[in-house]
This record gives sequence, structure tokens and C-alpha cells, in this order.
Amino acid sequence: MDVKLKIITPAILLILVIQVAAQDTVNHKTVFPSGFFLGYGQGLYSVKDEYISREKYSGTLPYISLEWVRFRDKNGYRIKLEQRESGNIANNSISADVQQIVFNQDFIHFVGSFSLFSRNVYAYLGPSLQFLQYDIRYNFVNPGTFISPRTSGYIGSLGINTEFVYLVNSKFFVEGFLRSNVLALSGKDIDAQKYEDDPGPALLSVFTATKLDVDLYVRYYLVKRISISLGYKFDLSRISKWDPYIAASDNLIISLNFKFRP
Repeated sequence: MDVKLKIITPAILLILVIQVAAQDTVNHKTVFPSGFFLGYGQGLYSVKDEYISREKYSGTLPYISLEWVRFRDKNGYRIKLEQRESGNIANNSISADVQQIVFNQDFIHFVGSFSLFSRNVYAYLGPSLQFLQYDIRYNFVNPGTFISPRTSGYIGSLGINTEFVYLVNSKFFVEGFLRSNVLALSGKDIDAQKYEDDPGPALLSVFTATKLDVDLYVRYYLVKRISISLGYKFDLSRISKWDPYIAASDNLIISLNFKFRP
């Protein structure tokens, strides 16, 4: 009996150790949505650039994104490319071709967790680098010319990002994200005669050049490392130092994610 007990006890302990080791530990690193992402969406978009027109142009604008996220220990980083392009932006009978490209690099640091409705919420914070370039071609001609009016500009910014991951259960997460610039190097098409004192790019604060992103997603893991998410994204870009430019969009986005091993 003693011999059987000596054999069975280590065997049971060994099985328990193997099972525990095989399980994923739930922590800030394993719940964070890392890996490779492919996103597609549609949204309402409106833009007004007073360099060309005081009228607002609006319509639907497709959204495509590629994203790569890596997390190690308490720190991570994100690289993301977003592209929007459409000829369905119009004001009455006058249409415009719009293109917008955004490159993001976020540095992410885990700052802590707290309980909400008996579930854990994980919080992250870090600095961000972002570059936005836009181009608008209006489909009307200037009086006396055959040139289609065109305007373009950019915002290269330094800002902050914060993200929250709400762990509903092992398969279902809710994610919130906010990014805003603090400083920006901005420039746009301007009338050199009108702005002869400021002909080129300028270093601007968030009050005169704004780039804001707000995201809210629900994520479901189809299998262990593949998830799908459905979310809402609000995007605002604005430059007010010269002839004011402002663009905003509401997007419904679906994204597929393959998660790396933590």
C-alpha cells in the first residue's frame, strides 16, 4: 500500500504540473491584442478646406488598415498604416476625389488594472508618433483656366495614446482606445502672397493642428490565437493656422487578427 501510494502521488502531481504549465496565464500581456491585423470598413466622411472652398463636402469613404503589434514584459509597440480613398465625396452636384494616408507608431506601457463589474480592466499608456497626408481634387475648374482645383497638406505629430482592455471572459473582450497629438509639424497648400510671412511648414500645438482618434471594439477569439473584432472609429484632423482645413469621419470596421505567442 505504501509503495502504491509513493508511486501514485508523484504521478498525480506530475499531471497537475503539466496541466498548469500548459495553460496561458491571464495578465496584461496575454490579454493585449497583439500580432498582425487586417482591417476594412466604411464610414461617413466630411471635409472642408477653405483654401479652395468654404463649402463642406461629404460622402462615404472606405477604410483599409494593416497593423502589427508586439508586447514584451510591460512594454509594447504598434505600427499601423491606414488608407482611405474615394471619389464619392460631394457638395450638391460637385464631386471631389479624396485620399488620406496615415502612418502610426505607438509605444505602449502597462500602467495597471482595476475591477469593473467583477471583471478586470487592463490599462495602457504611452507616447505616439503619427504622420497624416491628405489630398483633395475638386471636380470643377477655376474661371478662365482648365486646371482642376487641388489642395493637400500633412500633419506630423507627437502625442499620447491610452488603451483599455475589458476582460469579459476568455474569448470575449471589449477594447477602448484614444490617441491625440500634443505637438505637430504641419503644412498645407497656401497662397504665398497672402501668407508671405508664413510660407512654409510650422510647429503647431494641438489647438491649431489636431489629430484625434477614438476607437471602441468588441473582440471574439474564434480559436486560441485568431480573433475577429467589430468596432467604431472616430477620426478628426484639423489645421487652422492658414485657411482652415477640417475633416472628420465615423467608421464601422471589421478586423481579423492573428496573435503571436506571448
